[in-house]
Amino acid sequence: MPTSSKSYSEAMETSLNSLLEDLKRFRKVLKAETVPQVGKKILRNKANELGSAWHRDFSPKLKSAVPDEVCARYDEGFTRLIKLSSPNNLRSSYLDALNDLISKFRDELVIPAKQGLLATASPSAFDSFFASLAGTEESGYLQEAVACARAAHFRAAAVLGWSAAIDRIHRKLEGLGFQQFNVSSARMAGQQSGRYKKFNQVQNVNSIGEIREVFDTIVLWVIEGMGLIDSNQHTRLRSCFDMRCQSAHPGEAPITSFNLLSFFSDLDQIIFSNPKFKL
Repeated sequence: MPTSSKSYSEAMETSLNSLLEDLKRFRKVLKAETVPQVGKKILRNKANELGSAWHRDFSPKLKSAVPDEVCARYDEGFTRLIKLSSPNNLRSSYLDALNDLISKFRDELVIPAKQGLLATASPSAFDSFFASLAGTEESGYLQEAVACARAAHFRAAAVLGWSAAIDRIHRKLEGLGFQQFNVSSARMAGQQSGRYKKFNQVQNVNSIGEIREVFDTIVLWVIEGMGLIDSNQHTRLRSCFDMRCQSAHPGEAPITSFNLLSFFSDLDQIIFSNPKFKL
């Protein structure tokens, strides 16, 4: 039986109140901390969890029910929480972000839900698929990509989705040690026959900053040489990179919801959910 507008508003009110209480509890815990930077993983995970919950469970449903500028402000605020969840950001920055989110939350969201003013939004084709990505420990790139996809900004979603994938690859290489990346590139460049005979891009990378200056296509070749992906996965990732480039530059090639679902499915299976790229 379809959910009535009243029961939907009541459920949304309950969910929003729960989120607000979670934000307040998190703020209280942070206020009790005595160090200027937030290094505890449990606190950083909580910030990421709260930001992800908003983008997964609330923003898609509220976009048609609250003013655009209100939803955009909360999208920005919860994305800020996700970005702050990286190591050693200032406690004061967390508190500023939480205060901004909490200050008008009841007036702008909870009370309209209590008044029955929030109508349910039809779920997009991406909702069920992106729900499976909600648990990934990812940078803000992926959350912003998901938000763009749900808002039908498909080209922007492809650009940010690729940024999330290559960021995961870079961080994995950092965890393995860049020496492995450098040695593999030299070994590949030394081959006179076989798949890598035309590869000539010897690398000397020693930091995350330096790996970010290496062309993505070269990175894909080297991680294949390292055994992190096979040739078929390399081909699929190269297709994803090509879609990213097509999305970032003017052209007539369309980017449809079907293209984007395939794009994110490949990134999920080959990178985000692949044990070889677990951080």
